[in-house]
Amino acid sequence: MRLANKVAIITGAASGIGRGIARMYAHEGARVVVADVDDAGGTETVRLVEGAGGEALFVHCDVTSAANVSEMVQATVARFGRLDILVNNAVWDRGDAAVVDLGEEVWDRTLAVTLKGPFLCSKYALPEMIRKGGGAIINISSGCGVVGCGPSAAYSASKGGLELLSRSLAIDYGGYNVRVNTIAPGGTRTPRAAALERPEVRARAAKEHLIQRTGEPEDTAYAAVYLASDEASWVTAVTLPVDGGWVARPGGAPPRE
Repeated sequence: MRLANKVAIITGAASGIGRGIARMYAHEGARVVVADVDDAGGTETVRLVEGAGGEALFVHCDVTSAANVSEMVQATVARFGRLDILVNNAVWDRGDAAVVDLGEEVWDRTLAVTLKGPFLCSKYALPEMIRKGGGAIINISSGCGVVGCGPSAAYSASKGGLELLSRSLAIDYGGYNVRVNTIAPGGTRTPRAAALERPEVRARAAKEHLIQRTGEPEDTAYAAVYLASDEASWVTAVTLPVDGGWVARPGGAPPRE
């Protein structure tokens, strides 16, 4: 097992990509902490992990709250004795728009969850990783954080900021054997992308990727396993697109729906 004896926190793990990563990490031997504000979804992720023979703990956590994040890390160490991996996956992208039409409250909430959240989670996870000799932080970004999307100013800005936060963390903490990398998924079938359940929307979205299909949570989860494993022990400060070639498509990225 590629993650045997490791302990991982995954934020936003009540559904979608976060749930996919939690399940695959457990399959690879990690003990996982499922962190989310969605209690029902988080509990269901734990049930799925445990039903497959894994070990998991749900922690209700609002990643915009320093107190909540500190308590999440404390609960992880109290239960499992250590922390090796942090996956910053929690996101907010509701009500986004082009700048003139964008509400200030939407901008604030998007950046609070999607950018401040990874800052806080890293801030409180790093001392535990350093204490045990190292670790891995994986930030889930987006193709929109690499090339930008429209009309999606807040989401693109938050994901672009996450790209550079990742590199700053890698620079500052590489000497402590903490690796920090980013995954940039393409269009992926999750509850947040409910429109992709419509065949005509999915077919149109598939044509926007060089490999002409939409993504599944498992596509990102496979990459997250590699970046958390010892196989990636000399890999840090990189962004790995897992997007079927979306950011490389001729003419650039189309507007985000």
